[in-house]
Amino acid sequence: MTTTPLQLTRWQALTSEQQQSVLALHISQEQIEFAGTMAQAVAVGEGASPDDVAGLAVLQAGAPVGFVVLCRGSRLPEWAPAGAVALRAMRIDSREQGKGHGRRALALVEAWLAEHWPTCSLLALCVDDHNLAARRAYEAAGFTEYMEPKLGRIGLVRYLAKPLAVAARHSSNVRAG
Repeated sequence: MTTTPLQLTRWQALTSEQQQSVLALHISQEQIEFAGTMAQAVAVGEGASPDDVAGLAVLQAGAPVGFVVLCRGSRLPEWAPAGAVALRAMRIDSREQGKGHGRRALALVEAWLAEHWPTCSLLALCVDDHNLAARRAYEAAGFTEYMEPKLGRIGLVRYLAKPLAVAARHSSNVRAG
């Protein structure tokens, strides 16, 4: 079985139809509780400098199947180490989950960072302790805890990071646009 390649495209470069499709991605109530709505994810980048925030649609054959928000510099959250890029939101349409899109999107993020923000050497994120599926996916992708969990809005929050220097430079088999 051949898998259609994914690509990342900045929010601003999407057609209005693609933007509407991103906003209409189906996100489960549990995921919304953990990470907010699609509109909230998109709003993180609106009005922000593209040097500090990248809202990236995960596209398969031109159709959005997910969305990722990356922040750095002045938009780096307080929990992220200085000089890191924070993965602030990663959403895969619930109807598209279980197909490897999340794993492939993480690899694309690394390739995108190597191309567009090459000085960044660490990708950091926080994930709610109860969000077991996301925790497993991030750990499988090589993320490890870099600080003690803290009490968050709905329970314990874990802080994970992954060095980018080696992984990003060896991701030539993925396409990041």
